[in-house]
Amino acid sequence: MKNLRTSYKHYKANTSTPVEITTYLSMCADFNKFLIDKVIEGEEITLPSRFGTLAIVGKEQKVRFDEQGNVVGLPPNWRKTKELWNSNPQAKQEKRIVYCTNEHTSNIRYKFFWSKKRVIIENKTLYALRITRTNKRRVHKKILEGKEYFNQ
Repeated sequence: MKNLRTSYKHYKANTSTPVEITTYLSMCADFNKFLIDKVIEGEEITLPSRFGTLAIVGKEQKVRFDEQGNVVGLPPNWRKTKELWNSNPQAKQEKRIVYCTNEHTSNIRYKFFWSKKRVIIENKTLYALRITRTNKRRVHKKILEGKEYFNQ
């Protein structure tokens, strides 16, 4: 099933007294919001129909350098890099990059993690989960407030 509207067609065909599509979509959206709220609060949730678990996990970043002395394993902080380039033309010419070290989280990088370990569907590696930008920002706000999540 591609989305909630196509799942509604399946639901309507297999139910004797289906609800209206607006009610169905509203109920699904509320349930999804309930699940993501639990994850953002720090719980690991089990998805329905044995579809695995979802949680936010953290992993400590390890700073490494390649043979040329370039930083490997840290994401660039583009906002601070552009500020540096605007204030220092030589840094822009040399393409110096400022990296995120996540000092506010003791060098831990958090992400949503969907565990498909016990999922019993075919081709489970082809399934993907995309978290909305709004929910990613909600997690970022919680982290800045001092929330800590599971560590790997």
